Parts: sequence; structure tokens; C-alpha cells
Amino acid sequence: MNIAFVIKKTLILLALVDPFMAIPLFICATADLSLPFKERYSRHLGITVALSLLFGGLFGLHLLNFMGVTLAAIQVAGGIIMFIVSLAMVIAKEETIKYTPGESQEAASGPSIVPLGIPLLAGPAALSYVMATSQITEICDWLGVLFPPFVVGVATWLCFRFVSKGGKILTPGALKIIGRLAGFLLTAISVEMMATGFRHMFPILTS
Repeated sequence: MNIAFVIKKTLILLALVDPFMAIPLFICATADLSLPFKERYSRHLGITVALSLLFGGLFGLHLLNFMGVTLAAIQVAGGIIMFIVSLAMVIAKEETIKYTPGESQEAASGPSIVPLGIPLLAGPAALSYVMATSQITEICDWLGVLFPPFVVGVATWLCFRFVSKGGKILTPGALKIIGRLAGFLLTAISVEMMATGFRHMFPILTS
């Protein structure tokens, strides 16, 4: 297992989950709650994200293979979803892509794992990416399956925990710049992911 790949996968998952984008929903959902409850809720969201990504990495591909869906198809489909999400990040329209008005209102109405944890944080783009990059062929591959979900879950928990204490992660302007830069990189990665899937589906393309 290439350590650089594990780091790359962790950063991509963190960008796809994007807990910073969900900060306003978290604040609205916990506005009238005590600090201990906010901290417990932020921990539950972190655990939900980590377990969802871990489950997707361990069992998602096997389930889809059982249904007759190939890895190449997952790479193409996941790349398309990533491309849509990343393009929305570049043009600052991520909320309209990841959240429907109903989901935003439901997430802001009170503390609940659904829909804030799933599918707003651990959404289709993150799950499809983790499924497409979690093949286990030798012992060292377990690092690439276990480490990224754990780190992203902890990062999600720490982000919301800091917010629950009244801290400000970054200014709105800085968040927009980071979001657009991350979206640009994810766009290129999604194209690469789709190209890999197409090459596996149509070997003639490799020549």
C-alpha cells in the first residue's frame, strides 16, 4: 500500500464529506441545546461518518458485485458524482447540489443523525469514492481501508466540537476560497477516476 495514496484518499474523502459546509446546519440544529449535548452530538456525527465510510469500503463493493455491478462501473459512476459535486464547489453551488431545501430544513430543525450525518455528510460522492478505492489484495491494503474513514470521522467530530464551544473555524471568505480550490482538485481527480473506469470497461482505449 502506497502511503501517498492513503494520504491522498484521506484528503479527498475529507473534501467530499466537507464538514465545514454543514456548520450552519449544525449551529441551527443545536442552537437551544446545552454544551454537553452539543459535544455529544458532534461526537455521534463523527462516529456516523467514520462507520458509514468504513462500511462502504468493507462491504459496498462486495454488495454491488453480488448485484452484478463491476468495479469499473463504480469508478465511472463515482467519478461522475464526484465531478458534479466538485463542479458545484468551484462555482459555489455546493449547497444546492448536496442538500435539498427539505433536507436542509430537516437538518436544521433539531439534532438527528439523519439527514445531517447521512446523507449530507457521508453522501453518495464520498461513499462511491471509498467503494471504488478499497480493494483488499494484501495485508497492507487494510491501512487504506481503515485509516481514511477514521481520520475523516475524527476531523468531523473535532470540527463540530470546536463550533459547539463557540469557536470560528475560518471566516466565510476563507471557506469559499478553500472550497473552490478543493473543488478544482476534485474535478481533476474525478476525471482521472472516470478515465480509469472507462479503460477497464473498454480495454481498446488503453492502446
